[in-house]
Amino acid sequence: MQKLSEVHTLLSGGIDSTALVAFYLSRDIAVRGVHFNYGQPSFRGEQRAVQQVSSYYGIPVTTISLGLSIASDQGEYHCRNAILLLSAVGILPTKSARFAIGIHAGTPYYDCSNAFVDHLQKLLDGYFNGSVRVEAPFLEFTKGDILELCKALSVPVNLTYSCERNSDTPCGECLSCIDRKVLDDEGERCL
Repeated sequence: MQKLSEVHTLLSGGIDSTALVAFYLSRDIAVRGVHFNYGQPSFRGEQRAVQQVSSYYGIPVTTISLGLSIASDQGEYHCRNAILLLSAVGILPTKSARFAIGIHAGTPYYDCSNAFVDHLQKLLDGYFNGSVRVEAPFLEFTKGDILELCKALSVPVNLTYSCERNSDTPCGECLSCIDRKVLDDEGERCL
């Protein structure tokens, strides 16, 4: 199969997806961002961060409104990563493409696992006969590994937004805000 020099990355405006942009650009791979509105309470804050990050890196971004709200249970959005990846593949013109997501180790969610990536790839293979690939280069990375990568690649973490509950002011209590607090405690001001 031919190697593609462009990747569509799912962008939330958070640290992981911003690190994903830097990761691919550092390998001379063109990046196109995809940001979704799926009824999440944090959409405005995410959108602001996506715009700042895409401007910083000079990458095009497509924002897609799904017109629905994905159900959430104590911070976990059921089927979110599958819905977003399948929507991106289904909506964007693709016959042969790469789609990347910034999921990483250390989370309890099925859609952040090797099994999820393998299952989703099998589904895509059924539709596209292997010409559409899903990539998760941080799958074995801890959050600390991603933060180290951010430092090494000079990722503008200060432009990112991470809160699962609020759009304007981080709640300080969700898992994303707790991750950000750890950064603050280590001397990295990024909220």
